Amino acid sequence: MEGSNFELKNPVEPIKVWKGMTVNELMLQMKGSGSLSSGALAKAVDIYERMIMDNAYIFLTLSGALVPAGLKKVIITLIEKGWVNAIVSTGANLVHDVLEAFGGKHHKFYSYVSDGTLYKIGVDRIYDVFVTEKDFNEKFDEPILNIYKEIAEARKGEILSINDLLKEVARRLPDNGSILRTAYLNKVEVFAPAIQDSVYGLQAAVHNRSMQEPLRVDAFMDLQKIWSIRETNHNVGAVILGGGVPKNYVFQSFYFEERKLNYVVQITLDRPETGGLSGATLDEAVSWGKIDKDARKAVVVSEITLAFPMLVAALLERFS
Repeated sequence: MEGSNFELKNPVEPIKVWKGMTVNELMLQMKGSGSLSSGALAKAVDIYERMIMDNAYIFLTLSGALVPAGLKKVIITLIEKGWVNAIVSTGANLVHDVLEAFGGKHHKFYSYVSDGTLYKIGVDRIYDVFVTEKDFNEKFDEPILNIYKEIAEARKGEILSINDLLKEVARRLPDNGSILRTAYLNKVEVFAPAIQDSVYGLQAAVHNRSMQEPLRVDAFMDLQKIWSIRETNHNVGAVILGGGVPKNYVFQSFYFEERKLNYVVQITLDRPETGGLSGATLDEAVSWGKIDKDARKAVVVSEITLAFPMLVAALLERFS
């Protein structure tokens, strides 16, 4: 009879807090509770810790407005610690990363102004973060066009992958704490499979219309590289921030082979009911053969800028 062997062995332990409590101590209290999003976040910390201890190859995917909202240095910390081996990002996050590398700023909300007025005064809004068109023009558009010109001349006649293109961009960035430059210096691969869906793509089109020597980029070439990563690493994990193209780009790389993802953590507010990939459950990916049926996995239903810094802070304590 169903449920005849069902036992309740793990009572919920009420979360305790105290003055001077560390982030990891809070995570351990949440683990004792084991419930709702706090329990999921504590489980995610444990899984990421296990990835590191097992020397897994770790993918980090970036979607949503993570750089504009201030997560750049958290991501850089992971790179410098060696806790991520490859990044798969939207083009937009890398645009804002380079904008800051050249001195551009993102600004916090401080008073209501209508979007029509913002347009008139040359200010772009990303939910409650603002960036000026002046910064976009001077700190991204102009520098990236100059960089594209240099790359087109240096790699004349060659067809580049997007990964190659980003390395060429990173080589020409200042050493002032960007994700792209830090990844390049630490030999962390960076992929942006939909880079044309960003100002990188727009400025590449501008370059190719106005310059004699065009940039030649093949968007399919990186698939071979990401497949080779899968084939040469037995333990592979993924930390998924948001969803979108970066999430599926990692997952689909495990679709054709017996070797599947062994560890997956996702932080998201997307829902599965739409049938879209962003909110699709990790169990659903098991049915596609992308995640191993026995993989360690956790979904944290939370806004990323709240949960992810706590996760990384707890890891820093555990490995201190």
